[in-house]
Amino acid sequence: MNINIKSPKIQIILLLATLAGVGVFTGDPAAKLWVLTYGILAAVFTEWMLWGKAKPQMLQSAVITGSIIGMLSSPGTNLMFVWLAAFAAISSKRFIQIQGNHVFNPAALGLFIAGLALSNQVNWWGSSLSPVIIVGAGIILLRLKRLEMTFAYITGRVLFAMLVGVPLSGALMLPNFFFAFIMLIEPKTSPSKRGEQLVFGLGCGALSTIAANLIPQYETDLAALLIMNLLRKPIRMIFNRKTISTERQHEI
Repeated sequence: MNINIKSPKIQIILLLATLAGVGVFTGDPAAKLWVLTYGILAAVFTEWMLWGKAKPQMLQSAVITGSIIGMLSSPGTNLMFVWLAAFAAISSKRFIQIQGNHVFNPAALGLFIAGLALSNQVNWWGSSLSPVIIVGAGIILLRLKRLEMTFAYITGRVLFAMLVGVPLSGALMLPNFFFAFIMLIEPKTSPSKRGEQLVFGLGCGALSTIAANLIPQYETDLAALLIMNLLRKPIRMIFNRKTISTERQHEI
């Protein structure tokens, strides 16, 4: 099987491998390596179980989802949490669809469901290299034309944190770069048009800040992303109406 290094999925896999490689060797490497490996195997197995002989692109997506789940699961956690997160993530792509497209970010939904069922066991141990995330993922997102969504999320997170009384120094520490540059922009569940991306990112940042005050026991970035996934179609409809209205005005 030929591996196309120019493929965004392959580039994301390499970026995740770099982050995991560093994160694994910063405290309790055996537990981190095991939870990461289990997350990948559980996601790939579920993909195979549901679809049989899957296409390379689908397996690459499963590897990305499994890697994210593994890198967000607490080292030494009950592996049932990892398995349930991976199973729910991959299953959602098949069973929760609108017009043939899955609705929710798979990893976010899987981790949120596992957290509800088995208590929150999320630990962002793979997100320690912020400069690598910003540069590496930033280059990929620039090519995919999705960088505006990431910066909109960061802006929304900081501004709304300040509105609820968080000092600027504290607000600047809130944005999660792993989430913003890797999870938020998942192509199948986020907008592709610039205006919609800005609303999607700002909304996610705002909701994450609000959720942090309402449901602090859960991972608020994940909860906010799932809500914005649901709002993606209404956002698109609003922008389409504005486009049609503008075109009609030009015609008149």
